[in-house]
Amino acid sequence: MMEWKNKSLKFKLILYIVTGTLLVLATSTVMTISTVTTQEEELAYKQSIEMARNYANEFNGDMKTNRGIAKTIAVSMSSYDSMSREEANNMLYNLLVEHPHLLGTYIAYEPDAFDGNDNLYVNSQGHDSTGRFIPYWNKITGPITLDPLLNYDTLDYYQLPKKTESEVLTEPYYYEGVFIVSYVSPIMKNGEFIGIGGVDVSLNYLDEEISEVKAFDTGYAFMTGNTGILVSHPTNKDWIGEKTLYDFGIEEVSKAADDIGDGKSGHVETIDPITGEKIVMFYEPIRTGNFSFILVIPKEEMLAGITTLSNKLLQISFAAIIFMAGISYLIALSFTKPIKEIVRDFKSISKDAVMGKLGSRAETDVETDFREIPMGLNEILDAVTAPIHDTIRLTNALAKGELGERSHLDVHGEFRQLANTLDNFAELLDIIIKDSNQVLTAVQNNDFSRRVKVYGDGDFLILTEGIEKTRATLSRMIDERKKIEEIRKKEIHHRIKNNLQVISSLLDLESDKFEDKYVIEAFRESQNRVISMALVHEELYRSQDMESIDFSDYLMKLVNELSYSYAINKENIQVKLDIDPTFLDMDTAIPLGMIVNELVSNSFKHAFKNGKIGEIYVHLSIKDGSLTLIVGDNGVGFPENINFKETDSLGLQLVTTLTSQIDGIIELDRNKGTKFRIILK
Repeated sequence: MMEWKNKSLKFKLILYIVTGTLLVLATSTVMTISTVTTQEEELAYKQSIEMARNYANEFNGDMKTNRGIAKTIAVSMSSYDSMSREEANNMLYNLLVEHPHLLGTYIAYEPDAFDGNDNLYVNSQGHDSTGRFIPYWNKITGPITLDPLLNYDTLDYYQLPKKTESEVLTEPYYYEGVFIVSYVSPIMKNGEFIGIGGVDVSLNYLDEEISEVKAFDTGYAFMTGNTGILVSHPTNKDWIGEKTLYDFGIEEVSKAADDIGDGKSGHVETIDPITGEKIVMFYEPIRTGNFSFILVIPKEEMLAGITTLSNKLLQISFAAIIFMAGISYLIALSFTKPIKEIVRDFKSISKDAVMGKLGSRAETDVETDFREIPMGLNEILDAVTAPIHDTIRLTNALAKGELGERSHLDVHGEFRQLANTLDNFAELLDIIIKDSNQVLTAVQNNDFSRRVKVYGDGDFLILTEGIEKTRATLSRMIDERKKIEEIRKKEIHHRIKNNLQVISSLLDLESDKFEDKYVIEAFRESQNRVISMALVHEELYRSQDMESIDFSDYLMKLVNELSYSYAINKENIQVKLDIDPTFLDMDTAIPLGMIVNELVSNSFKHAFKNGKIGEIYVHLSIKDGSLTLIVGDNGVGFPENINFKETDSLGLQLVTTLTSQIDGIIELDRNKGTKFRIILK
């Protein structure tokens, strides 16, 4: 201990400064390298995940296209009654030519379901011994050929859509020695299954494209089905369709297979069963095809940039440590001159401080090497006087209501306690006021769920408890109001629903009393309108907000529903919508919905009776507080000699009555067809 005291100031300064500098630089270097490498590693993983996701999305788009072609075939076949077998074959052939990535296009009908002439086509091209229409245009042998479909009575490509009456994407299977998947859509006629339309895609095509994918230097990609079976592989082609991820017997790969079966994405670190290298396997689902895209990247390649960056950082840091050590040594050498004058200055200032004269300061006009010493003394004096001045400033600010003001001094001991006490007081007061203000603001916005969280003591408690009691009272009032509104909504709903059901039943019963098909058709049309009215009411009843119903959204759905109800031929009529965002209360929305139902239904009957392309248009807008609804068509027009308000039409009488009930004005424009205009203030 005595030996250390006898060491020179120069020796001690050099030891302290150099050692301290080295420790600080070494610590900061380690932290910097660790942070940077961690961030770079996360970036490498994110980039790899994004790469796998992009490829998965790309192949998903291709599969959506294939599914769309199959659906187009089925829809086309169900839409045309007069298509011949030759025309159907031409369509399939052209589709196969236009989409070279397809292996085959086909349709298959139930016995005599196409044209009832199966007996005329027994064993002809594209038919088998049954004569069923089962043409399969394909490129299995190279050039495009026409063959009859095989094994349709057992394979999933026909049996599954027949059973489910819905679109089917088959699991990969072998057909005529080719590994394929089929996109199949059922052909429905009058609600009954009559056949299928579909396309085949060779998985060899997918394998060729995926085998070209490269990641980093030696990374590669392949694809599996949701069962883990290999659909492609860049090197081991004999594994395709024969081997699953589970067959490798690697725990991490089996875990990935489980995730793929659940339709999940993710990545695992494992050993490549082919190369034996450490790899990261990234997998992303291809939703449309029930497949998963897998990207395999050697971990060393993926993190190669991180290793290079770490080495560079180590070199830079090592150079910085050597440089700073030299600088520190030179600085320490300069602290060797006597400091007696500074000590005497210290004694003088200390005497003044004891006497309460805190304004005295040390002389700083000394040698550069020692200037920090008197400056440090002055900082001590400033540290003593600054809290006193800051306390006075903060107290004055709080007195003026400036509650956000705080003490920013870096002080300790009792000075810190004083500053903390003032800060705590100001902070508590600020929190109480802000919290109470948030509650009041929420109440102003009809949100009564925001409770008072900070109460305080004394008068603060009285204030905050009062606000909370007021909020709770208002909340209970609003809850009661909502309950009453809900009861009212249910009563209205059941009353209207029951009435509409009674009307529909009466129309059904009355129609049975007539034999004239036109009279029966009129009854059925009236019944359909009543059903549409019921749908109107049910849609509005499901609205969560009785006072603000999204009427524009409902209106578009209603017109679409009516289009399907009237089975409109898209080549003969066009429906045009021009609807502005509109929100209505329930008392207005229900009658207005019934009005739209009647007018649009009427337009569907008359829009295309003039031999031209029919047009129905619906316009809804709100401007300057006035709502305007226009329903029109380009049909034969309303007769000039008939007053629409006095017509015997029950539908128009209903429209007139409902318009009057909601204080509306109804106008009729007979120019170029029929146009009804409803105006509500």
